[in-house]
Amino acid sequence: MSRRLSTRLRRAAVRCLRAPGFLGHFSRLFLLANVTVAREIITPGSTLAPAIVELRLRSRTPLEIAILAHLITLTPGTLVLEVRTRTTPPALFVHGMHAADPDLFLTRLGDLENRLLAVMRPHGGYRP
Repeated sequence: MSRRLSTRLRRAAVRCLRAPGFLGHFSRLFLLANVTVAREIITPGSTLAPAIVELRLRSRTPLEIAILAHLITLTPGTLVLEVRTRTTPPALFVHGMHAADPDLFLTRLGDLENRLLAVMRPHGGYRP
């Protein structure tokens, strides 16, 4: 077996091992966001703290950027407003319904990106 094929197989195995952890993490975020939005709808009074933040990306390929943008938009209470790929680094402008602390909101978005990159680029990715 060639060295190149061996490296590719090893990277594929790492991706397969990290994917369930990422899916579990995203599922948890997704459920918490649903509960938060449902609570906002059901209870009187508003705890909304909307904010728009610029998330500078480590993602470089169109696939990485698209997957991240879709994951953010799928999460209730968040929405990607704009994708800038012609800037260095690329950036997403994200609206959050419950972003009283914009720095914490950015940190959580950055953590999601890091975890996604750990699955997509296991050779240099984030290890939770």
